[in-house]
Amino acid sequence: MKKICIIYNSKISLFNKFLLNRIVKILKKNSHVETFATEKVGHATLLCKVHIKKFDIVIAAGGDGTINEVINGMDERTPLGIIPLGTANIGAYEANINKNPRKTAQIILSGKIKKIHIQEANNRKFFLMTGVGYDASIVETVQSNLLLKKIFGKLLFFIISFTKLIYFKKYELKILANNKAYLANWVIITNAKHYGGAFQLTKDTDIFEKKLITYLFINLTRFDVIKNLLKILKRQNLEENNKVIKIISDDIFINSKLKVPIQCDGEFIGNLPLQIKNTKKTMNLLVKEELNVQARSEEHTS
Repeated sequence: MKKICIIYNSKISLFNKFLLNRIVKILKKNSHVETFATEKVGHATLLCKVHIKKFDIVIAAGGDGTINEVINGMDERTPLGIIPLGTANIGAYEANINKNPRKTAQIILSGKIKKIHIQEANNRKFFLMTGVGYDASIVETVQSNLLLKKIFGKLLFFIISFTKLIYFKKYELKILANNKAYLANWVIITNAKHYGGAFQLTKDTDIFEKKLITYLFINLTRFDVIKNLLKILKRQNLEENNKVIKIISDDIFINSKLKVPIQCDGEFIGNLPLQIKNTKKTMNLLVKEELNVQARSEEHTS
């Protein structure tokens, strides 16, 4: 009998709590399951570190921020499961996991894994992306209004995004990568192909790839922001042009003379400076059978 630890965000909606309870009920038919609710920011990491050695599987139930916190308490051996109960659920889109209780429980019980690649932002692990400037300012504002986030969900992100365009702030950022210096107004460093949910940022990487891609937005105007966001909404790749620079680097440093916010996996984590490192470390993510088959195939051919 497998021992399963579920760490869940205590602020999830009543509907998501209902879905979680259904999944727990299914899992308990064949496994020993214990659930732990987070009480504050960073609590999921602490819960994971305290309990991880007692369980065969650790499950992060919540949004990308909850998954991020759990990942920061994980080791490289214990399988990680995802129950997507957040606003954007980018990690779940990357791994093709939905909210269907039966299918989610099946993935957890199957034991099928695929390795995801872990990066670091100021020594904090992340598995999706880090943003500096425009999107980070949106995340910071949303995070300071958690009650409104619970009520409006994704709609609040669109409202705040629109407000940030009206009161547009052009950040001045200095980026060091590949022994070169760049100037930009907004930066996205991504290990994921999705952005803001099911929308697509790039086809050049995903959480199962080793590649870390950085997009620098230069000479940014309101119109440029709208144009790039529309591309993402239409699931069109961001392409390098005279306003967008694409960098592939495992080590990036970003700074500014002014106070500039940083978001990491959809959570505000502070202000610049920022040091990004591609750690080359991996973690075992529980996935659907077809992804597991693909993983075995890739290992066999490498």
